[in-house]
Amino acid sequence: MSALAIKPPPLRAGCGQAQALTCRLVELIDRDRLSVAAAARTINVDVKRAGLLVRLRAIERECAELELEERLDEIQAQCPGEEWWRYSDRQLNSILEGEAIPNRVVRELVQAWERRTKGSTASLASKVGITCEALRRQLGLVAVAGRMKRTRHGRPYRYGKRVQKTISVEAAGRVVRALGIPPCEVPGL
Repeated sequence: MSALAIKPPPLRAGCGQAQALTCRLVELIDRDRLSVAAAARTINVDVKRAGLLVRLRAIERECAELELEERLDEIQAQCPGEEWWRYSDRQLNSILEGEAIPNRVVRELVQAWERRTKGSTASLASKVGITCEALRRQLGLVAVAGRMKRTRHGRPYRYGKRVQKTISVEAAGRVVRALGIPPCEVPGL
């Protein structure tokens, strides 16, 4: 029997070996601008197997992108009239990556809770386990204090007060749970 007649052992799509092989193939294709077949030959992998792994990786990426778009659409629908152009790239990226949501979503829930129960942000803050001022800053009700920073040349530069536009998913989840709302019912959490 020749070496070409030996059949490689089967790989399951989700196993660590297949994932490592897929990452190596995609890296070669992106970095060296190789075709799938050329990348497969470079690392001695069957071309059909390499094609399947790369296609599966493309499908996974497309599904992840669709999930992100759906998530952003849900959040934008929850915040009609939001001035998205005022968000920095860092804030938008944290929203897209699922690390934060616009604090307007949680702020409106807190304000509705206050109207309904005649409660205050101080009582809610004690339920959450933070100070009232910290809760109000996270909700964008109070500006974060300005700062002084020295430049490279030793001159001070003053940053003005800013109102937070986003709240981390963890903090938003704690606030929403304190309101008695399951986090799964709030878009973005």
